[in-house]
Amino acid sequence: DLSIVSVPTSGVLPHGGYLLYGSIGPESSVLTAVAVGFFDRLMVGASFGIQAVIGRGDLSVNDEVGLQLRLRVVEETERRPAFTFGIDTQGEGRYIESAERYERKSRGVFLVIGKNYRFIDDFSLNGGFNYSLEDRDEEDVNIFGGVEIGLAPWMSILADYDAALNDNDDDVSTSRTRGRGYLDLGARFDYNDNLRFKLLFKDLLGNYSPEPGVYRAIEVYYINVF
Repeated sequence: DLSIVSVPTSGVLPHGGYLLYGSIGPESSVLTAVAVGFFDRLMVGASFGIQAVIGRGDLSVNDEVGLQLRLRVVEETERRPAFTFGIDTQGEGRYIESAERYERKSRGVFLVIGKNYRFIDDFSLNGGFNYSLEDRDEEDVNIFGGVEIGLAPWMSILADYDAALNDNDDDVSTSRTRGRGYLDLGARFDYNDNLRFKLLFKDLLGNYSPEPGVYRAIEVYYINVF
């Protein structure tokens, strides 16, 4: 996986591998993305979001196209975790032009450390640091982490936490959190080696201040090789 719920993993696509991604969230928002892997260490991608796709009224189109890049700096071994450096400019929700940020800030520049274990069906830990490029209001370095637990070959439980240290200052007018960080849970279902679905429940701590409540989303991944 390239992400757990909202936070990235140390994973990258294999050489010649490609990913097609789609997500449906609150207010019939849709996010689509495509990514391609090179040399088993490098991955590049792009994403695009639209809100209010279903229903009446005008569509709300994000002004910015998200860009993704990942480089596996250190490969994982039995004793050593993987280290992956990346850049991701795609945030969650609407892009707020006046504040030059998404509702939930993009990851920006990040470093992830990840390790997989096989003492149960599958178990992986990932954690890291990031600096969002949406730093007009707050410039702090952020931390995040998550876990994936395989319950069966076709199902995994997902949990991650984003401290949102770069969006928690009450004195900043554009801050959009209550300072609790984002706790997200979900489940992943593997239809086959190429097709995966995720059912996600985000912000269980009610951190997003403008709109309280759990953020529900469905994600679809199709992964293959040229």
